[in-house]
Amino acid sequence: MNLPVDPKTLAAVLQLGGQYMLPIAALLRAIYSAARGKTPEGALQIAGAAAVAGVSAAVNGQQPNLQAIIGDILSNTIFTAGLLTFIVVYLLRVTGLSWIVDVIVGGILGMILWLFTNYVLGTTWPLWSLFLIIPACAGGMVLLRFAIRQLFRVVRIATYILIFGLILAVGAGGFLVLQTVLSGVART
Repeated sequence: MNLPVDPKTLAAVLQLGGQYMLPIAALLRAIYSAARGKTPEGALQIAGAAAVAGVSAAVNGQQPNLQAIIGDILSNTIFTAGLLTFIVVYLLRVTGLSWIVDVIVGGILGMILWLFTNYVLGTTWPLWSLFLIIPACAGGMVLLRFAIRQLFRVVRIATYILIFGLILAVGAGGFLVLQTVLSGVART
């Protein structure tokens, strides 16, 4: 039985949920935890999201290569954990600066994200996407600074993002496994 969904499409949906949605939700929840004085709880959320992001990066819809999978998992896990930790510490400890500094820091993080994705993970994002990612990250940093003032609303939004990300990651991952199993059974 051959299912009509391309494995690369499923891998992209899995990566959207695991590499982007879950870390965003973990970041919002970690900010909430740290602002309430529960930093270890926030650190655990970041570590969990970083691990999921690392595993999600390894799924690309192609034949598995153990060395590449381990490299993707380790590099993306460490990068995601470091990035999320930096953002939490920056937002909670560096106060009193203008929104312009937040824009600059967010833009630099966007550039680092683009460079990491292209040169470490080997995903080829076109150059024009850099001009979308930098302003998006700059605006995101300003929104995160504003969100600290709205902690309870942020946690509610983070919960919705977490649920949506889990649905994407688990649904696409399960469908990808099902498709792999069924295509293996059809060959025998």
